[in-house]
Amino acid sequence: MHPEDAKALQMLRKIKGFDELIRASMEYGYEQVFRGENMGFMVKVNSRNFPELYQAFKGVVKRVGIREPELYIYNNPVMNAYTYGETNTFVAFSNSLIEKLTMDEVRSILAHECGHILCQHTLYNTLLRTIEELGTLLQLISCAALGPILMAMQYWSRKSELSADRCAAAVVGERTFQTAMLKLTCGMSTIQGSPYQLVEQAREYHRFENDTWWNRIQQNCRIAFNSHPQMCERAYEIDRWKDSWQYRRLRNQ
Repeated sequence: MHPEDAKALQMLRKIKGFDELIRASMEYGYEQVFRGENMGFMVKVNSRNFPELYQAFKGVVKRVGIREPELYIYNNPVMNAYTYGETNTFVAFSNSLIEKLTMDEVRSILAHECGHILCQHTLYNTLLRTIEELGTLLQLISCAALGPILMAMQYWSRKSELSADRCAAAVVGERTFQTAMLKLTCGMSTIQGSPYQLVEQAREYHRFENDTWWNRIQQNCRIAFNSHPQMCERAYEIDRWKDSWQYRRLRNQ
């Protein structure tokens, strides 16, 4: 886990009864809704349907060391994947992601989603989703009251992505992770040039961001309510982590 992610989760777990409340809301609410939606609108992957993808999925699940979730494919031109659930976990992949990535790169995204399950992020993503819906959809909470809470949860969400990225790099290797990130960023099925283009852009971005105090304020405000880190930042974090003893130990297991 990324240290910032672990620190934020530790604070959340100190709230008495918090985990039990979120688990109950998932089991009797969101989990059932999404499971029905998956079966109704998506294609379930198993040994008969998309067997090559299923075998890759089983290998990743075994490597990560979690109970096997359900895997679905949905139709969307935007490359994306997500996971959800506590008692009945699932991973959903867009068809465009599978079509544009190599199998090793697909394994990287599978490992990323399995990393969320391993780190128990789904519990707290439920809270984030609930806060957003109460504040923006049902309008039960004012923007003034919602803002600080949502900002704090989005900060944690960005750090949780870095933990899941570490899981992906540990399973497939940091180079494959970098090529997958490049394709997700540009939307292309092939890339030209260095697989570390995003790492190089991250260094350029950091110089730009730290050039003036006004740049720092602007950039921090721009991403304050983002649930995911910037793509170049994700690439940069893994590039730094690849030289650590943690990465080498996990890759050699």
